Amino acid sequence: MAVTPIFPILIIPELVTTRSEFAPLVYPSGTGNAPIGASEGLFGNVLAHYFGQIVFPQQLMLPPGHELAYTADFLVVEPSLGLHLDIEVDEPISFATGKPTHFIGDDDYRNKCFKEANWVVVRLAEEQVSSQPERCCRFIANVIAQLTGNKTYSSKFKDIPKLDTIKQWSYRQALNLKKGNYRQGYLAARK
Repeated sequence: MAVTPIFPILIIPELVTTRSEFAPLVYPSGTGNAPIGASEGLFGNVLAHYFGQIVFPQQLMLPPGHELAYTADFLVVEPSLGLHLDIEVDEPISFATGKPTHFIGDDDYRNKCFKEANWVVVRLAEEQVSSQPERCCRFIANVIAQLTGNKTYSSKFKDIPKLDTIKQWSYRQALNLKKGNYRQGYLAARK
């Protein structure tokens, strides 16, 4: 029986785990213009508050052999070793198309491309960044600390509780969430 992925989802490249090689194999190639999700603007402000100048929104990463680049919702670059973290905010339904998105398996190839470029991928549910933005930042800071030993950021979160987890949705579950206006509910609750 398959295990349901749980947000936050953390994908760490092999070079980072086995050889402590943190520099990306593919560097960002500019700023993208992908649609910004409903919670990304507010979460971007929280990221900037805690991480300052090491946060870059909408960064392009062009995998080798691809014609089109992927856009990271946010790129966090650890300053001393250059570890690149692709921070993704995943919603179950796209407001633009009304279709399920970021369901189990939907981002597997994209994640693989970032992993092969030696970028760490952190996928957070939009509901988490809406209701627990500081806890999401704590998770990111702890990833940086665990991988690089840089505790500059994690020390800011000693009084912040751990992030509550959320199961990733299947395509069918996303359709059910749409019928129940689930996304609108948690977005309205943050106002």
